[in-house]
Amino acid sequence: MSYLCVENLTHIYGVGSPDNKVAIKNLSFSLEKGETLGIIGHTGSGKSTLVNHLNGLIKPTSGRVVLNGEDIWKNPKEIKQIRGKVGLVFQYPEYQLFEETVFKDIAFGPSNLGVSEEELVTTVNEIANLMHISEDLLSKSPFDLSGGQKRRVAIAGVLAMRPELLVLDEPTAGLDPVGRETIFKAISDYKQKYNATVIIVSHSMEDIAAISDKVLVMNKGEIAMFSDTRDIFSRSQELKSLGLGVPVVSEVFYNIKKIYPDLTASPLTVEEAVDAINAYIVNGGVSND
Repeated sequence: MSYLCVENLTHIYGVGSPDNKVAIKNLSFSLEKGETLGIIGHTGSGKSTLVNHLNGLIKPTSGRVVLNGEDIWKNPKEIKQIRGKVGLVFQYPEYQLFEETVFKDIAFGPSNLGVSEEELVTTVNEIANLMHISEDLLSKSPFDLSGGQKRRVAIAGVLAMRPELLVLDEPTAGLDPVGRETIFKAISDYKQKYNATVIIVSHSMEDIAAISDKVLVMNKGEIAMFSDTRDIFSRSQELKSLGLGVPVVSEVFYNIKKIYPDLTASPLTVEEAVDAINAYIVNGGVSND
């Protein structure tokens, strides 16, 4: 069985009222341990409602979320244990900072679990290093930090709980390119170190293409597409029909293929595109992918 299985998941806000709203309808997909899933779709397509089910923040109207073989709502009294395994980072998480120092903010979650002082210090230092938070910042107030630093501290507070499933809703919204790269590098490092499974919601097709193994496309509360990343972004016209964009590289290659139909590669990055074109030229106009 897959590590995460979402089975026929439906959520209706205002059940029984005349103005009820079906936010997501009959969603089913699965994810293997250690994979990264990117979720894309228009605002209002149901992305946030979906991810809020994954740690039991909201309960399904019908269907279920199965984590490592167990329905997370099998025993409602144990839902807090699920939230210890599934770390959920909301959009603009820095608005939830509240402690006196950066150290205390990162330590808040594990300290509530009763870990020893020695283990707490080790955990905070390890996660701070992973998130590129320098030691001198740990004694500062989080409210004195820059926007990008606050974001990293907020995410570090979730990572300090060592979640095996990390869910991030627009983790780099509003950040500059350097800030985005720093956070995605940290997420990648965390995933590799702890063999974590990662789910990222983002409007940035370039970010999704760079970090995801699979992509789930949502439209009007339903799954429009679900496949590996390269396949999803090779279907640029289908994405456009849903009013979504594609990475610039995918768009450029789509137009190049109109002229050179034998060029069958589907690169996701500039580096891959250069390699594909060079190989095509070397092989005399025949793709080798």
